[in-house]
Amino acid sequence: MFCTSCGAQAAAGSAFCSQCGTPLAAAQPTVSLEKAGGQPMWRPGQMDEEMPDGVKGWSWGAFLLNWIWAIGNRTWIGMLALIPYVGFLVAIWLGFKGREMAWRAGGWQNLDHFNRVQKNWSRWGVGIVLAVFVFALASAILVPAHMADERSTATDSTAYEDFDDMLPATPGTRLEGGRFNSDAVSLSAALNTSAGILKRTKGADGSYRMTVSGTPLFKGEDAQWQFPVRSFNQSNGREAILMASSGGRGNSCDTLFFFLLVDADRVSNTPLFGTCAAQGRYRQRGDTIALELPKTGGVSQVLLRNGEVIEDGRTITLDKLNDPAR
Repeated sequence: MFCTSCGAQAAAGSAFCSQCGTPLAAAQPTVSLEKAGGQPMWRPGQMDEEMPDGVKGWSWGAFLLNWIWAIGNRTWIGMLALIPYVGFLVAIWLGFKGREMAWRAGGWQNLDHFNRVQKNWSRWGVGIVLAVFVFALASAILVPAHMADERSTATDSTAYEDFDDMLPATPGTRLEGGRFNSDAVSLSAALNTSAGILKRTKGADGSYRMTVSGTPLFKGEDAQWQFPVRSFNQSNGREAILMASSGGRGNSCDTLFFFLLVDADRVSNTPLFGTCAAQGRYRQRGDTIALELPKTGGVSQVLLRNGEVIEDGRTITLDKLNDPAR
């Protein structure tokens, strides 16, 4: 070894020249960039094959939260997910490559620290997306139903204005109204009327009949399908009972209706009427009852007035085709 300053030969292992005292370059220690006894930390510029096992893989956090995840992991290229139309493709790319880019961005204590943080990002991503999905599903179900109720209420208010014009403006009488549905009848199985107890009774042949104090009202073919839907009080202790006849006509017509007119001396009936719909609305003022039944292209309006049934302005007369006793 020779001194670079004076050219004198120096002994092997000498730190300084014996002639001029200049430090010898070969004796200077080598500085290692690796931490002694530990795993080498990642440095910018390393190739993919130098990454520790466990870095590569799919990232739900990067895919689902994309640009938010990119900010949190200093992976600025992920901000491309904000661009319309191509943002979804960028999100997929982040799902595949996000973990590698986050590792390259550095700032991790070790691989375990990196995996813990990325797992938290994935949990938050899945949780937020599930919460948004549940909220959207609930909104899709509840909001249209609420709007339909509001539209129905608004329609009812407007329709009732026309409906009420059918009823006489009798002083001192109260206007009542509501809905009826023969598919969801809540009347008692036995009604105590001024003519006696009205109820469905099972006969010896196993079929049911409407009876008043044990006496069948009708014995015809339709009798087994008849039942009360709603009772309306009338003056002088009388009652008008809306009856449904919901069978014997096949699938083409679900339900028809008629009224039983009950007082202490007798029970009479009106003709069958209806649009085959099982439900509708009613309004009552005094002894006059108005019904509204849906039909194709609109509604049918029925009045019970002075014991007569008037359907869409036409009085219905009893005949063989509309007789509940047939």
